[in-house]
Amino acid sequence: MQITVIQAVLLGLACFLVSTSLFPLGWLSQNIMSKPLISCAIIGIIMGDVATALKIGVVIQAAYIGQMSIGGVATLPNINTSLWFALPMTMVAGGDAAYCLTMCLAFAALHTFLNTLATIVKIGFMHKFDDMIEKGKIGKYWMFPATSHIWTFCYAMVFVTGFCLVGTDAITTLVGMIPEWLNKATNVFTSLLPAIGFMMLMVTMIKNNFQWLYFLLGFYLVAGLSWNTIGVTVLACVVAYLIYQFTPSTLATVEEDDD
Repeated sequence: MQITVIQAVLLGLACFLVSTSLFPLGWLSQNIMSKPLISCAIIGIIMGDVATALKIGVVIQAAYIGQMSIGGVATLPNINTSLWFALPMTMVAGGDAAYCLTMCLAFAALHTFLNTLATIVKIGFMHKFDDMIEKGKIGKYWMFPATSHIWTFCYAMVFVTGFCLVGTDAITTLVGMIPEWLNKATNVFTSLLPAIGFMMLMVTMIKNNFQWLYFLLGFYLVAGLSWNTIGVTVLACVVAYLIYQFTPSTLATVEEDDD
């Protein structure tokens, strides 16, 4: 299995579309499309192996399920671009999710630097176009979003398409040169990422200590009784419905106190 030129170009174009707001519904669809699992599904379609892409994507999505932005700073490294070349290379090399995440995280620092540089450049263009508006040249303001998209297009095509075409053998060789002890340490770290992602999500969802019992019950059903996730989800929905039905609403309690 190799990455063809057509596949590399399609991966670059898909990365560009996901990185912009060109989808219907703007930011909402962009936020959905930029999820790792969705990106992995699109990569799997382009590579012709959706099953393998989703198996790796599920692990990566679990790691990033609790990701949030606090003060404009993401709680986990940004892999929205690197995933588009790391996953295809992983599929070609026959690697697993840890292999893919290793490449993604290695590129994360460079991705952050380039994003910061792009923001600085875009701010310069924005001030220039603000001056044009003050001079009454409103009709030319369409050039600002076009300029932003041109940067994103070049960025995606250079890194994603370029790495997919010329970087497969080089990166595979480079990863193979990593010492065994470092590979083991990276595997341990990446295996913990899904747990970290779920914990970050639960911290925002759990309102009191009693609710941890639901999590422990679900964990016991899966790990101890070998239930599948669909069965646990159905049981969780039934329990949630019963709690909703038999828990007095706050509005009703307030009305009774008024009476």
